[in-house]
Amino acid sequence: MVKEKGRQWDGKSRPSDDTYRKRWNEIFGEKEKTLHEELMEGFKKEQEELKDEEENTREHASHSSQQEARDE
Repeated sequence: MVKEKGRQWDGKSRPSDDTYRKRWNEIFGEKEKTLHEELMEGFKKEQEELKDEEENTREHASHSSQQEARDE
């Protein structure tokens, strides 16, 4: 197999100039979140907050009933 003269390019390597880096980041870089993803994050956060509130309410109610039992 005879290599051609001139620019030797293996078909895999890429020139690392600013344009290549910019395009690579546009294609493979961090993506913006979709509206659905943002809404799901908010929903999950709300569910966690409600769960925490319920646990705190139960603990408070349990503590209050124990206190009432002692007072009687």
